[in-house]
Amino acid sequence: KILPECWDVAFGNAFSVEDRNVVAGYDNGDVKMFDLKMNLLKWETNLKNGICSVEFDRKDVPMNKLVVTTLESKIHVFDLKTLHPELGFTGLSEVAHNSTVWGAKHLPQNRDIFLSLGGNGSVNLYKYNYPSKRSLTDDNGVERGVAGTLTILNTSEITSQPIMNWDWHPDKLGLATMVALDQSVKVYIVTRLNLY
Repeated sequence: KILPECWDVAFGNAFSVEDRNVVAGYDNGDVKMFDLKMNLLKWETNLKNGICSVEFDRKDVPMNKLVVTTLESKIHVFDLKTLHPELGFTGLSEVAHNSTVWGAKHLPQNRDIFLSLGGNGSVNLYKYNYPSKRSLTDDNGVERGVAGTLTILNTSEITSQPIMNWDWHPDKLGLATMVALDQSVKVYIVTRLNLY
């Protein structure tokens, strides 16, 4: 039996000395969340395409959101506040670049804003909008999450090759560096982020 390959991992839920979760994304579309404190598989789903990246909106706070990107043009945003015993975490998906989406990077100064990295050399800047209620109670008295919406703030083609990584400066709002398969490292300034 051929086991799926793990393509990306991310730590999160590190709000105390003991609490830690790890999310792993696999080439077969599996996304699995492991609770390291309890030593168990907490949640899993399959997105039907290879997982290029997984990222918590913040690593050092109680779980809030998770962004997952795939080979086939999609970004998925999961609300991690409410875990339904059968349905799991609620989420939304959106076609982002009409190409592989190699990653998503949250803005350090505002965890509701993130950038997606396209295989077509473009970046999309998104803002996550929370719903009026983040959970609802079903007829059996069990809470399930409610997904928010995404607003695209900007899009820009910045290279002719796939963008492989992006890093925001932790202190200077909008300052970032990126690397693409055109063998270049570039520094960018994204303006007007303080308006969102």
